[in-house]
Amino acid sequence: MEGVHKLHNLCNFEPLNMKYIFFTLLIVCSVALLTAQINLNDSCVSANIITIDLGVGLPAADLADRFGPHAIVGGGYQYKTNKNWLYSVSGAFIYGSAVREDTILNNLKNEEGYIVGTDGLQYDPILWESGFTASLQVGKITRLLSINPNSGVTFMGGIGFLQHNIWIYIDETAVPQLSEEYKKGYDRLTNGLAFNQYIGYYLFSNKYFVNFRAGIEVTEGITQNRRSINYDTQVRDKDTRLDMIVNLKISWNLPIFEQPTRKFYSN
Repeated sequence: MEGVHKLHNLCNFEPLNMKYIFFTLLIVCSVALLTAQINLNDSCVSANIITIDLGVGLPAADLADRFGPHAIVGGGYQYKTNKNWLYSVSGAFIYGSAVREDTILNNLKNEEGYIVGTDGLQYDPILWESGFTASLQVGKITRLLSINPNSGVTFMGGIGFLQHNIWIYIDETAVPQLSEEYKKGYDRLTNGLAFNQYIGYYLFSNKYFVNFRAGIEVTEGITQNRRSINYDTQVRDKDTRLDMIVNLKISWNLPIFEQPTRKFYSN
């Protein structure tokens, strides 16, 4: 029937397949449990660490004009020395439904706020935030509030890459003006160099399932729009942006500790 609203239901959308995430966690845990037990209360030891990160991001500066709060899912690898220095490589996906720059498709909508498809039905596009970060970091686990030589308040800093765009969901077969190619004129694809700082608490214990970190990470991205033109404004956005994110993160650490070097003394 002409005029019937054909709406998409976000409940059917799964940004990440949780079954694969839990399957990966199971494999990683099985590998970690094969590691020989070490008493972490005796000395500071080096370790290879796989991290699994979850959190919430709060946009700031220019990014706050485009998006609201978003979710974070990521992970990485860290190496911890026996002096408690940390060297890290990590990445994370960011996604959320709070899109504040939501007028990008107004030139395609009718007076009721819908886009009329080739089948005569009216479509309501759904906008999502999509993006990712990647970074290299170095840091130090201090003795502040430490419960053993391997735990304590931690400071880290690094450099990396930040990218974000507006993801548009709609039936492309009925709305060809928003095909994959045409979406590029509306999605505000933006990326650039990023810097980050982290303060949190690292806890390592003799129980593999009680190794985690929690803290605040601030990211500052010096970014630009990478599309040649925005279709809705008919101009190219050449301005340099300051995109900031305050991340509240909790990470599950899966460490593989290295056996401390034994010293032998002769009489």
